[in-house]
Amino acid sequence: MKNTFCIVASLLFVWLTACQSQPPFASAQAVTETPLININAASLEVTYLANEGFMVAGGGHKVLLDALFGKGLRHYAAVSPAQRELLEQARAPYADVDAVFATHFHDDHFNAESVLSHLTHNPQAFFFSTNQAADKLRATGKFEPVKSRVMAALPKEGERLRHRHRGIDVQLLNIHHGRTRPTENLGFIIELGGKRILHIGDSEAEPSVFQKYEVAKERIDVAFLPFWYFLNDESKRAVREHMQPRNIVVMHLEQDFLPGRTGHDNWQKRWAQIKAEFPNASYFTQELEKKQFD
Repeated sequence: MKNTFCIVASLLFVWLTACQSQPPFASAQAVTETPLININAASLEVTYLANEGFMVAGGGHKVLLDALFGKGLRHYAAVSPAQRELLEQARAPYADVDAVFATHFHDDHFNAESVLSHLTHNPQAFFFSTNQAADKLRATGKFEPVKSRVMAALPKEGERLRHRHRGIDVQLLNIHHGRTRPTENLGFIIELGGKRILHIGDSEAEPSVFQKYEVAKERIDVAFLPFWYFLNDESKRAVREHMQPRNIVVMHLEQDFLPGRTGHDNWQKRWAQIKAEFPNASYFTQELEKKQFD
């Protein structure tokens, strides 16, 4: 009996030691092992706002992706004044957003005043972005009250940073903006209720970047990718071989591609080719348009 007790006690000690919590934010190498998909995971509801801006809801959580960017830039869709006010004032349906993400600091993805306003009116929200974006926040002179809820970082290429906030698991990846890398750009892998999404901003990263991160092993449920990833063989290979998402949202469409614009017919021809090669792809054209992904 005594020996049995000792064995049980030893096993319990090992189990408790293994379960000790890790530091909340730490760099790590590319994932080599991924948990099995949760077959009971909740579906994801994706709401389009503008350009690369989305609200994603799932598992009782909400996140904003590249959605707080103010007036935006010419040639790309911007959030209407009415929705922009709701976003910045953190009013329904954005009152209970858990986390806000900005892939980089460009004006069609991020606006310091817009982000600060949302964080001020939504004390539960955490903001994830680059050091360059955080510098923009500091330059406003209004950073101090929210700085404890800002995570600004840029991992080395091939490494990632992890964080958990309000039950949402976040991975920050260095998915560079352009091949000369002057602009810091993050890719985000976010788990909501057992579903995983990938958003890479308007990166032009080559296949080797996604291969190095072993993104395919993450079993991405929805990947948000700029349209140019479907226009050449190299980028399409990155999607097919090194991301392998179950669903794809094509984004960063130029205004000229939209119905009634001069470039719409050409875009429709392109889209027919994209859809033929990637039947799991879709895109949005209208503010507040929603899609459900199971």
